[in-house]
Amino acid sequence: MRTGDVLAALTSALFGGITGWLIGGGIGAVIGTTVFGGLAIVGARANIRPAIVATVLVGTMTGALIGSSIVEAICLPATCAALEITGGLVSAVIAFIGVGLVAALVTRSFDEYNERADAGLPPTGVGCETDERE
Repeated sequence: MRTGDVLAALTSALFGGITGWLIGGGIGAVIGTTVFGGLAIVGARANIRPAIVATVLVGTMTGALIGSSIVEAICLPATCAALEITGGLVSAVIAFIGVGLVAALVTRSFDEYNERADAGLPPTGVGCETDERE
């Protein structure tokens, strides 16, 4: 593993623990640390850039906090702990998919731009899928 991968895994585990603690207390911290540290290691093994892994996981954690906070605001105090965790999980999965999709598309776009620049070709414009100019 590269240094960036280790740093992304440690950062993700730390923030995952904090997120888990905010949502589910002590057991949530353990689960958050394990899950997000594990996802960062899986990302490193899949050879995904560390900055992309960390960004997607922080977006996922943010989604989890938003989902659980919305449910917490709707429920009476200390009456909906299971629903708060469920709301956090559901919104975390949605955030993971959404942020991951955007990160993948942006990364692909920049890679295509850099490939064209390295080949000495001009960048493509919006809607210009061919190199023919009129």
